[in-house]
Amino acid sequence: MKKYGLLLRQPQQKKPPRPPPPTALGFGDDDEDDVEKEISRQAAKNKSLKDIEEQHKKALEEDPSVFDYDGVYDEMKQKIAQPKALDRQKRESKYIKTLMGKAEERKRQHDVIFEKNLAKERSKEDHLFADKDKFVTAAYKRKLAEQEKWMEEERLRELREEKEDVTKKSDLSDFYFNLGKNVALGAKDLLSKKQEKQDKQTEFRKPEKPYDKVAGETSDGNHALTDSKFELDSSSVKEAHQKETSPPRRSSEPLDPEPVSDKPISGTSTEVKNPAEQSSANQPNPDHHKRNQDALAAAKERFLARKKAKQQKVSVSFLVYVDCMFSRG
Repeated sequence: MKKYGLLLRQPQQKKPPRPPPPTALGFGDDDEDDVEKEISRQAAKNKSLKDIEEQHKKALEEDPSVFDYDGVYDEMKQKIAQPKALDRQKRESKYIKTLMGKAEERKRQHDVIFEKNLAKERSKEDHLFADKDKFVTAAYKRKLAEQEKWMEEERLRELREEKEDVTKKSDLSDFYFNLGKNVALGAKDLLSKKQEKQDKQTEFRKPEKPYDKVAGETSDGNHALTDSKFELDSSSVKEAHQKETSPPRRSSEPLDPEPVSDKPISGTSTEVKNPAEQSSANQPNPDHHKRNQDALAAAKERFLARKKAKQQKVSVSFLVYVDCMFSRG
C-alpha cells in the first residue's frame, strides 16, 4: 500500500557486530593476553581491598564500637526494658514499705502487751524477792523508753484522728474553714495578699518610744498647731452661737495638763561639774535607773493627758460645726 505526502526516512538500525569465529583447537595464540588481563584484575582487587582496609581503620579511630553490632542491639533492648523494670520496682517498693510498716506496728503492739503482762506477773512475786537486788540492762531501758515514746505518739495520733473525724462533727464549720485554705480556690493568693498587707503595716507603723521625751514634745507641738488652725476656722461659728454652745463648751474644757518640767533628767545634764562631783558621778548609783524610769513614766502620762485633751477639743469643735449646720438648715 502506497503512502502519499512527506515521507521521512527512517534511520537504519545498526546491527550488532558479529562475534569472531572461534579459533580452531591448537591454533589459539591469546595466552599472553589472558595473563595480562588476570594481572590487571588482581591489581584492581588488591587496590580495592587496601581502600576498604583504610576505611575500616579510619572508622575504628573515630568510634571504636562502630562494628559492635551485638553490643548496640543489647543496649537498645536494655533501654526499652529499663523503664518497665523501674516502674515495677517502684510499685513493689511502695506496697512492700506499707506492709512492712504495718508488720512493725503489730510487732510493737505485741511487745507492749507482752511487757504489760510480764509486769503484772512480776508484781505478784515482788513480795517474795523484796530483799533481792534487781538489775536492768541499758538495752532494756532503751527498749522501754522507745516503747513509751511510741505509745505517746500513738495516743496523740488517735486524738488527732478523733478530732478530725467527720462523722462526729455536728455542723459544717470545719468544712467552710478549710475552704479558705484550699489552694484551688485561691487561698494562696489570699495568704500572699494578707502577708503583703501586714508587711506594709509594719513598715509604716512607728513604735512608740516613751523614753524619747523630745520626740513626744515635738509631736505635741504639731498636734497643737493643727488644733489651733481648726479652732480659728470655727471661731466665727462659735461666736454666732455662743449661747447655744456655751454648756457643752464649759463641760468639754479639759483641765490644763501638767506642764513638762524643764529640769533635765538625771544622767543627761550637760552642766560642768566639779572634779569631786565628776568622781562621784562615775561611781554606780543604784537609784539612777529607778529615777530614770519614774521620770519616763511621768512624761508618758503627761503626753497621754495632752493627747486626750486635744482629741476632746477636736470632737467639741466638730459638734459645734455640726450644730451650726443643722441650725442654719
